[in-house]
Amino acid sequence: MKILVISDTHLPEFDSKEADGLDRSDIDRFSFFPEVLRQKLHEADRIVHAGDFESDDAYNVFQKTGKLKAVYGNRDTEKIRSLLPEKLVFEESGIKFGVIHEAGRSLNDNTARWYILKEMDVDVLIYGHIHTPSIDEYDKKFLICPGSPTKARMSEPAVAEITIDEKEKKITEIQIIPVAKAACGYLKFEEALIEKNEKK
Repeated sequence: MKILVISDTHLPEFDSKEADGLDRSDIDRFSFFPEVLRQKLHEADRIVHAGDFESDDAYNVFQKTGKLKAVYGNRDTEKIRSLLPEKLVFEESGIKFGVIHEAGRSLNDNTARWYILKEMDVDVLIYGHIHTPSIDEYDKKFLICPGSPTKARMSEPAVAEITIDEKEKKITEIQIIPVAKAACGYLKFEEALIEKNEKK
C-alpha cells in the first residue's frame, strides 16, 4: 500500500470552467501540479493532506480523487474548516496515523511533536506548516512533514510517500520525493557553490 503525504499546497481558486465536473482524471489538466506529483497522486492508494489547501477548488480536486484524508490549516477557507477537522486519527493496515497542520514551529526541536504523537496515541504523526520536509523515528514511531510542493522553504518542493506491507502490517519505507526544482534563494546559492567547487 502507498500513502502519499502532502501539505501546504497553497493553491489559488481555479477558473470556474476548469473546476466544474472534476473527476479523477482531471488532475492531469492542471499545470500547477508537477508531473511527478500528478503521477504520485494516481499511484497512491491513500492521499493524506496536512492542511493549507488555501482554496476551495484545490480542496475539491483532492477530495474528488476518492482517496483523501485531511485536516484544515491556518490558511484554509471557512468552507474547508467546516468540512475538515483540526486533528485526525485513522488506521491503515493496523498502523495508527495522526494528522495535524501545526505541530510546533521549530525546524530542529521535535519535543512538542513527540508529545502530540503520544497524546493522539498514534504510530505516525503527519504534520505541515513549516514547509520543510522531515522524517524522524524513535522506538518505531514516526514524525513526518512532507514539506510543500509549491512553496518550499530551504528545501526542494516535495511530498512524502509511505509504503506499507499490508500482510506484515508494518511500514517498509518512508521517503521524501522532490517534485520540482528548488526556487528558494538559499538552495540556488548552495547549488551555485557546489557547481563552482566542481569546476575547480
